[in-house]
Amino acid sequence: MTIVSIMTTNMTTISPGDKFADAQAILNKASFTHLLVEQDGRLVGIVSDRDISRKIASYLKDNQGSGFATRVANSNIKDIMTTDVLTIDRDTPIGAASVLLLEHNISCLPVVDVNNVIEGIITREDLLKYYVYSEKKLTPA
Repeated sequence: MTIVSIMTTNMTTISPGDKFADAQAILNKASFTHLLVEQDGRLVGIVSDRDISRKIASYLKDNQGSGFATRVANSNIKDIMTTDVLTIDRDTPIGAASVLLLEHNISCLPVVDVNNVIEGIITREDLLKYYVYSEKKLTPA
């Protein structure tokens, strides 16, 4: 079985020029923890809730909290996004995606086509649901 059968295709994306505060606001309201960064229809990076927390903690430590609202909140996504993103395609076997997440200690894999156009995302939670509910024929509570 391949990733296409379990990947999430209804995603929220953000652009490199969007503000840090925009990403923070989206993730504070959302049930997901990753935002794919898209420019000209292609994946250029990823921002997670952990990236945002690290940026806030680092800034507060270095500046004793002063100027946070104007400096960090108004900085751009391109300043905090991860650009070296490991991706997979829709035909990647579910087991192979699981191994990639474990071996690279990451929590999601964007699914892209040959032109790096975003098609979906697969997370550890998606894989856990697959292994628990599909493999064991259980139903969600």
